[in-house]
Amino acid sequence: MKRVLGVCIALIVSCMAASGAAAEFPDRPIRLIMPFSPGGPTDMVARVLAQHAGQRLGQTIVVENRAGANGIIGTGAVATATPDGYTLLLAPTSHTINPSLYKKLPYDTVRDFASVIYVGNSPGLVLVTGPQVPATTVRELVELSRKPGTSIAYGSAGNGNLLHLAGEYFNRATGSRMLHVPYKGAGAIIAGLYSGEIQAAFLGPPQAAELIQAGKLRGIAVTSAKRIPQLPDLPTIAEAGYAGYDFDGGIQAAIYAPAATPKAVIARLNDTFNAVLMEPEIRERFATLALDIAGGPPSALDQQVARRMALYADLVRQAGIQPE
Repeated sequence: MKRVLGVCIALIVSCMAASGAAAEFPDRPIRLIMPFSPGGPTDMVARVLAQHAGQRLGQTIVVENRAGANGIIGTGAVATATPDGYTLLLAPTSHTINPSLYKKLPYDTVRDFASVIYVGNSPGLVLVTGPQVPATTVRELVELSRKPGTSIAYGSAGNGNLLHLAGEYFNRATGSRMLHVPYKGAGAIIAGLYSGEIQAAFLGPPQAAELIQAGKLRGIAVTSAKRIPQLPDLPTIAEAGYAGYDFDGGIQAAIYAPAATPKAVIARLNDTFNAVLMEPEIRERFATLALDIAGGPPSALDQQVARRMALYADLVRQAGIQPE
């Protein structure tokens, strides 16, 4: 009896300590690790969230860029961090693609992280062509790619990159035979379109809209199920004759903590970031990045991760991309 009583007291004390720690959280600055270099759209999302969430929590949230190995270095640093809520990960699209590209990651994408919040994603990508390409519709581009003696190529930022997978999804869904040409970045893709080295590409909405409106590239369609605000007159690929087409890949942003982070701390962070995402200023700034805000409980992020990992694994397999 005494032993049972002792165990009960220990459990009560433990729960009280955990509750007290969560109530005091945070009592020092928080690190938000961004696993890529500064300057990209997801980095901008991280910095805006850090500023506004820090104000609500009463502590500074420092964005720390830990670039390298397609996001693996920074992500791994969070996986092995102390699970106390003071080290977080701003995970972009690569987080759900990497498990299909690498045979052995230094962490488990699902088991080593606790979901905090699904920030959101851009509704899709924009299929563009260079000015010299005669095709002006999706069907014309598909037919051109299948024409004997004609080579139609699309560019991406590297093998296994989201833009590469977008092209593979397009080929599979439409019967297109576009060839893939990997580049080292968005600037090289644009240069390839201008020079005619490649004929097509899938670009993020802000960049695509700027180049299309300047008359430098031709917009063909958007990959998402719905049209995008930046290019309201551009049809979706589904509207162009390929019913059910929906590739909503683009900028994706989610926040994670190390696994075993106390649930009360996760709840505090989730509440804070949800409140930030409701701020009018945040909604306006993210709209300029074509980012559809998601929010919601951590379970919403769990569902997204499962869906996207399955989608990307299938596309990598279909494309014949060999894991490294």
